[in-house]
Amino acid sequence: MIKSKIFNRLYLQVSAIFLLVLILFTAITLYISVQSATRYNIEVNQRLNRELAPNMVDVIQPLMKNGVISEEAIADIMHSMMVINPIVEVYLLNPQGKILKYVAPDKVVKLEEVNLAPIKEFLNDPEHSIIYGDDPRNPGEFKTFSAARVIENEKLTGYIYIVLASQEYVSASQAVISSYILGLSIRSIIIILIISALVGLLAIWFITSRLNPIIRGINQFRNGNLSARIPVRNEGELERIGLVFNQMADTIESNIQELKGVDNLRRELISNVSHDLRTPVASIQGYAETLMLKKDTASKEEQQKYLEIIWKSCSRLKKLVEELFELSKLETNQIKPSPEPFSISELVHDIAGKYRILSQKKGVSINTVIDKNVPLVEADISLIDRVLQNLIDNALKFCKEGDTVNIEIDPKKQDWVEVKVADSGQGIKQEDLPNVFQRYYKGRNDHGSTGLGLAIVQKIIELHRSQIKVFSQYGKGTTFVFDLPVATAVS
Repeated sequence: MIKSKIFNRLYLQVSAIFLLVLILFTAITLYISVQSATRYNIEVNQRLNRELAPNMVDVIQPLMKNGVISEEAIADIMHSMMVINPIVEVYLLNPQGKILKYVAPDKVVKLEEVNLAPIKEFLNDPEHSIIYGDDPRNPGEFKTFSAARVIENEKLTGYIYIVLASQEYVSASQAVISSYILGLSIRSIIIILIISALVGLLAIWFITSRLNPIIRGINQFRNGNLSARIPVRNEGELERIGLVFNQMADTIESNIQELKGVDNLRRELISNVSHDLRTPVASIQGYAETLMLKKDTASKEEQQKYLEIIWKSCSRLKKLVEELFELSKLETNQIKPSPEPFSISELVHDIAGKYRILSQKKGVSINTVIDKNVPLVEADISLIDRVLQNLIDNALKFCKEGDTVNIEIDPKKQDWVEVKVADSGQGIKQEDLPNVFQRYYKGRNDHGSTGLGLAIVQKIIELHRSQIKVFSQYGKGTTFVFDLPVATAVS
């Protein structure tokens, strides 16, 4: 049904276009042909009769004496001329263009004088161009003519002016041309209709045959077949439609897969969040109820113990929510790094100093290994501070008494500074290494972590157009390595 509607619509559109174009082309051709034929007829007529006036002067001049010729002789000669060639009108003009004598059908002459400019142009024209002069019988109209000077004793005495097409001849000629044009137009229109119908049908068949695969591919995609594509064989205009559709379909399919991934992540996030929130909330609720029930019987030590558990649960809950918001902002690009030149050596010294008190209580030593010629790096100092704190927290968490945490800075790579955080703790099993940067991943029986710290670290490093790598040997320790770009020189 859709195919039939498309075919009918295209048939009407293309057929109408072809018909209009062909009719317009034919009309223009007819107009040019008629104008050319008319001009050709006028030009041939003027050239064939160009010497008509000079020949008449040759006949008249022997009869002239002292510029005078008998009217009877002139009349006889002019009448003889019209008998021989009835389409002409003969006029005898004085040197100023005034009509002295004439011979014309019905003797209807309305002008008293003729404009001499076309006559002089005619007489001085070596190219024999088509030149139009006044029509004495029809003021305002112009006809082709033949003209000659009448000279006696080397003195201009007048002009012979012969109009080459009389009014009756023009009317008859126009009637014939009109009849000819009408007949030619009818035949041309019939031929045009036949040709346009054949060409229109052929064009529609050709276009629809190329449109069918496009329509079929679009319908398949619309009906849920996301892998449907339009075959593209060459680089024609319709094939470009197929190419654009295929690119659009690839983008849509990719977006759908991405949305599915985001939906799966959302479900996983909800599941994990609900699980992680349930434990501290249940702990807070349980011990709060216990305090309420035992508010009169519980000792101060018990009350203090319950309050400490509630406080720890609240702290864990707060940390989980904060890290969730932080990771969410990083993944949705709501946090934009603000790079600036700073000393990574000084930052590492400051952070190591802050953690020494905590590490000493646990019996773990924190060491810094920093090259003397470390250049400034260009990064967001607050975000890199967050990365280092997360990595040191992670290292201390899995170190026992006597272990060490080393923070190394090495400008070995060109335009990059390498930062390394290594510990001698219990390490990570090889099968667990690919998962350490995944959100909510908790290895090595880590029940106190939110499982978001390393995921946050990875997103921050990626925002700095770098990568973080992890190397570990179970029972011997773990090393995290990432690079930061060297700051460009400031003039």
